[in-house]
Amino acid sequence: MLATHRPIPATSRPFQVPCVARTDRAQSLRPMPRPAAGSHVVPFDSTAESRPPFDRATAEAVTSIGPSVIIKGELHASEHVIINGRMEGTVDLPEHGVAIGVKGCVDGRVFAKSVTILGTVKGTVTAEERTELRHTSHVEGRLVAARIVMDGGAFFRGPIDTSRADIATRVARYRTRREEPPGA
Repeated sequence: MLATHRPIPATSRPFQVPCVARTDRAQSLRPMPRPAAGSHVVPFDSTAESRPPFDRATAEAVTSIGPSVIIKGELHASEHVIINGRMEGTVDLPEHGVAIGVKGCVDGRVFAKSVTILGTVKGTVTAEERTELRHTSHVEGRLVAARIVMDGGAFFRGPIDTSRADIATRVARYRTRREEPPGA
């Protein structure tokens, strides 16, 4: 016997599989409400009760500098920083990472534990661990880091020093401690 196929009716909406959620120990099923547009659904984790509660003090903080912000001077932070605006001067984050976004521009010295560049940098970049130049980056200056990663399409002009990264980071740490604002 040959199997016959029925045509699928054309509808204005694509086919959707209904979502179900377990509600209690009886394992009864009921339709799950749809999440609001732009919201994020977090699945239930049955092992969460055995974990300690979330401590915001131990979570890593990130500061974002928006595209309309222009900073002239020094930037010191005890958290990760994402620069999407313009920075003219010194960026010192000896214990944290800095990312220069696609629209970000830094003209000066950057010192951090790790540096990721997607935008424009003119000056010296010193990283204790690693420096990444993504395909959209445009860097003119000196790179000092133990490890340097360059994507295809990244623009770089200047010297690269991986042999003296340890000495350069110690000097940069010394400068940061010496130049720290009072009360920091």
